[in-house]
Amino acid sequence: MMETAQPISVGSTDGVLGAHTASMSSKPTTIKGTGTPDGREPRFALPDSTPRSSKTTIVVGGVRIYFYGIEEALAASSSSPHKPEVAVLLLAHNRTRTYRVTEGIAHEVLNRYRNDSRPKKMGLIAVTMDMRNHGEREISPESNLTWSGGNEQHAMDLLSLIDGGVHDFKLVMDYLPMYLPQFSRLHNIMGGVSLGGHVAWRMAALASPGQVAAYVMVVGCPNLTSLLLGRLGIKGSEFAGGPVDETRLDRISYDELEPLLSSQQRQRWPRALADHVGAADKYAAEEFPRDVPMLLCNGIVDELVPARYTAAWAERRKQDTQGTQPIELNIQDNTGHSCTKEMVARIASWLGDLYEAK
Repeated sequence: MMETAQPISVGSTDGVLGAHTASMSSKPTTIKGTGTPDGREPRFALPDSTPRSSKTTIVVGGVRIYFYGIEEALAASSSSPHKPEVAVLLLAHNRTRTYRVTEGIAHEVLNRYRNDSRPKKMGLIAVTMDMRNHGEREISPESNLTWSGGNEQHAMDLLSLIDGGVHDFKLVMDYLPMYLPQFSRLHNIMGGVSLGGHVAWRMAALASPGQVAAYVMVVGCPNLTSLLLGRLGIKGSEFAGGPVDETRLDRISYDELEPLLSSQQRQRWPRALADHVGAADKYAAEEFPRDVPMLLCNGIVDELVPARYTAAWAERRKQDTQGTQPIELNIQDNTGHSCTKEMVARIASWLGDLYEAK
C-alpha cells in the first residue's frame, strides 16, 4: 500500500519509515497494491490493454533517442493557430536494463495523462534512450556488475555511468528545441528509475537555470556517498569522533574515514572518488533547487537503495524551506527495489496535477 498524507508533512515516519508523504494534492490519498506471494509488490509491466503511443526515433549526438506521443500531442492542439507548448518527460532506465523498461512506463503514463478527464495546460510527450554501456550501447557487461558480482571497480563504474547519463540527458534537453520545432516551448521533467533515479538527482547540478520544470525520482538516492559506504559496511557509529549521521557521510573527511577502511575497502573507495562524489552529494543536499516540484518514490523494504536516504533528504528540505517546496515523498509498503504499477500510476496523476488547467 502506498499512502499520501497532508501537504504539510514531508517525509514523516512512524519510526520505521512508514508509508507517508508530502503531497501537492489537498486531500489524503490511498493507493493499494496487489502484492506477490512473498509480500512484495511486483515491478511494473506494461499491460497489453494499454494503447501504445506513437514512437519516433531521432539520433542526437550519435545516440538513438526515442520519443513517444509527439503525434498525439500535436493532434490535440491542431485546432489552435499557434504552436503548442508541451511537457517533456525524460526517463532514464535502471542498471542492467534497456530503454524498453522506460518505454513501457512512457506508454502507461502518456495513456493515463491523456485520458485523465481534467483539462490540461499542455500535452505530454516522453523521451528515453539506452543508458551508457546498456542495450545497443553496451561494450562491457562486467562493468555493470556490483562488488558482490565480482566487479572490484563497481563504485567508479556506477558513478561514471551516472555522470555520463546526466551529460547525455542534458545534451538531449539542450537540443530538443532544434529537433522539435513543432512546439513553441518545452517544459522538461527529468525522471528515472534506480540508476536513472540517481541520474535525475544529479541533473540539477548540470542543468541550466529553469531548464528542468520538475523531477521524478523512483528508487533513486540523493547521497551516493552514504549509499555506497553503506554497501561497504561502514557504520556511522564506528567513527572515532563519535556517531555520525549515516545519511550524510559525505560530510566526513577521507582522513576520518580511512582508519575504518580495510585494504580492499580503500581500493574500492579511493580518496579521489570520495572527493568527487562528495562534492556532488553536497550540492544535492544544500543547493538542489528549492522551487522545483519533486515526486520521490521508494520501497519500504528496499535493501539495495534504502528509502531512509531520500526520507532524510526530504525532511531536511522541509525544515530548510519551511515546507514551501512542493515535494511529494511516497514510500510504498511491501515494496523492495522496484518501480511498481502504483508508482507509475502516481507519476501520471502527479503530472496531471502539475499541468491541470485551473
